[in-house]
Amino acid sequence: MRPSLVGVLVVVTLLMAFGLSRRGGQSNSEAGRSQQPSAQSGSSNVASVRALRRSIRRRIAESDTYLGFALSEGDSILKRWRNRSTEPLTVFLPVGTVPGYSEDLRGAVREAFTRWERVGAIPVVFQFVRDSAQAEVLVNWIESFPIRRTGQADVMWDPDGWLVRGLLTIATHVNDGRTVSRDAAYTVALHEIGHLLGLGHSDDPDDLMYPATSVYDLTPRDRRSARLLYALPPGSVRDP
Repeated sequence: MRPSLVGVLVVVTLLMAFGLSRRGGQSNSEAGRSQQPSAQSGSSNVASVRALRRSIRRRIAESDTYLGFALSEGDSILKRWRNRSTEPLTVFLPVGTVPGYSEDLRGAVREAFTRWERVGAIPVVFQFVRDSAQAEVLVNWIESFPIRRTGQADVMWDPDGWLVRGLLTIATHVNDGRTVSRDAAYTVALHEIGHLLGLGHSDDPDDLMYPATSVYDLTPRDRRSARLLYALPPGSVRDP
């Protein structure tokens, strides 16, 4: 089944408005580039930046997380939100208008945000708002994707690696026409919210953040990866 025209237009419009970069793909957005030291900063500054980035890479390599794998398959930039434990990250979760939408699906996505807030152990909490103009994260419903997937996260970050916008797209049907169940929507939302928070993919099929996940909750390794990400400064980890 092909995606509804309305759903596609909404996604394209939002991507164009936000300049969003699709999670898992290569970014061509200027906002997604990490700042590098200028020539005027001097060799001492370059050396200090190089030492910092090496210490970050070493800390990641010595950890029982998948941050290293995610960086190797991506753009080598750590991306995360600023501390949002006292100023919640605003989320617009609208009522859907596409075929197959139900309040059960909306409830599942809401529960997925709540689950991350409860067990993710990172300094990010969410606040659901009624006005999309006030939201930093938008949820969009479509009937289906043109490929075999039922969820997608797109993020935008500033030159220093701080996340500033996010878009979560959830389909009500698989591209073969099957309806997405409430449990499936919950699992997909959990995975994609992980991307919205800055996590990349895991290399272990037992983790929630594995590309083709069959896990229904955050694993200890997912939580360790999220905690380490939010303990590190954002930005490029490559040598300047």
